[in-house]
Amino acid sequence: MVNLVLIGAPGAGKGTQAERLVRDYGLLHISTGDLLRQAIAAGTPLGLKAKEAVGSGELVPDKVVIGLVEETLADKAEAQGFILDGFPRTLEQARALEGLLRKIAEPLHHVVVFDIPIGELAERIAKRVAQSSSSGVQVRSDDNTEALRRRIDDFTRATVVLLPFYEERQVYQGC
Repeated sequence: MVNLVLIGAPGAGKGTQAERLVRDYGLLHISTGDLLRQAIAAGTPLGLKAKEAVGSGELVPDKVVIGLVEETLADKAEAQGFILDGFPRTLEQARALEGLLRKIAEPLHHVVVFDIPIGELAERIAKRVAQSSSSGVQVRSDDNTEALRRRIDDFTRATVVLLPFYEERQVYQGC
């Protein structure tokens, strides 16, 4: 069993690698982006709070994201471990995750950080948009140049404090 956190900017490959790990090792994949989209679509109380933030162009508040992850981990199926994709993104979220894992008696084994050059991230997002468009899948509203720049800036500002946090805990893995 292994419990992982995948951290990386939009388009870094977290979802792609998570899918492979799920397929190869049967891990439970918890994507905060997917959780947020599902909660918004379902109109749950946390989803309504997330929708308000997304609609105003703001980051979803930590308490909302933490609540969604907590609900999911508390209800998790018997799996061979889990992958958190896109969570935590802030120090508050990292501390909340530590508390939650203590509460459910689960260790965090590794935090993998994807360090991809910005130019390559833009190419990957453009490719994702093209693939979605050509296959008839709805393009994500945040898959555009301006949103990508903002998301990368937000990611960089918020997550820079996570590296020393996880280095101290000896679970950080860069790639």
